[in-house]
Amino acid sequence: MTYMAVPIAAKDLQEAKNQIGAALAAGAELLELRTDYLHSLSTESVGAVTSEARRAAPNLPIIVTCRDSRQGGANNHPPELRIKILLDALAAGANYIDCEYDSFLPTGNQEKIRLALARSAKARLILSAHNFDAPFDNIGRLYRDISSACPGAIPKLVYTANHINDCFDAIDLLHKTGGERIVLCMGEAGLIVRLIAAKLGSLVTFASIDDDKATAPGQVTLSQFTQLYRAGQIGPKTQLFGVIANPVAHSLSPAIHNACFAEAGLDCLYLPLLVRGAHPEFETFMRNVISRKWLGFRGF
Repeated sequence: MTYMAVPIAAKDLQEAKNQIGAALAAGAELLELRTDYLHSLSTESVGAVTSEARRAAPNLPIIVTCRDSRQGGANNHPPELRIKILLDALAAGANYIDCEYDSFLPTGNQEKIRLALARSAKARLILSAHNFDAPFDNIGRLYRDISSACPGAIPKLVYTANHINDCFDAIDLLHKTGGERIVLCMGEAGLIVRLIAAKLGSLVTFASIDDDKATAPGQVTLSQFTQLYRAGQIGPKTQLFGVIANPVAHSLSPAIHNACFAEAGLDCLYLPLLVRGAHPEFETFMRNVISRKWLGFRGF
């Protein structure tokens, strides 16, 4: 199963309540509490937000994240405080905590997190790495490093795709690996990976409550994901189609074709495919698609 996760990026408890309510009303399947957005970050404030999420959605999984500013965090909180917040979140009943792989590596942090996880038998650790500039130099090696550092953890690798051809490293990693892992691309060029995450088996994909609440470049809204891109209907056998263009965001083709697929009961998804550049970039994209018949593209 791929969860449709909605980040709650609130500055205080009241804003968190409003965002949680909006996320649940829109059909969120998992809540990510981005506690690094809180203006007064403390055990008490995180506990209050976590309790509110648990009260409002007792059956939904909850991820608590306190992101390092170097990897997209909203505020420059001290490392010691961020680790403490994650430990407190486990005690407060979070299903998952998301810690940066770099932050996990120091021996002291590892010991604290492992001990806290041992006391919370059902909670899981997500070890994440982000690159907001470009793809990772070697995403396969990074995946193996994270998996070796803590075999029970869920690897999460997210990078910016500056061209749609950058997405195939992420697509290949999801295809070649199994189990629980989260692999996504940021930016407009990386949208394809977010939209077909359920086809590729990523544990989570993310959608924002609205355009103003996005916590990473390229997040679409939950309403777009569910109404336009058929979230909940996509699986391993879904056939893919799309419109190739630059620009492409204005195209009505996805809305038209996906509505027709839904009406006809077809397991198909029509995507906007931003292919920048000239003939060489287009040829590379087509070679990437043709060489991956398992990806399931059937027409453009």
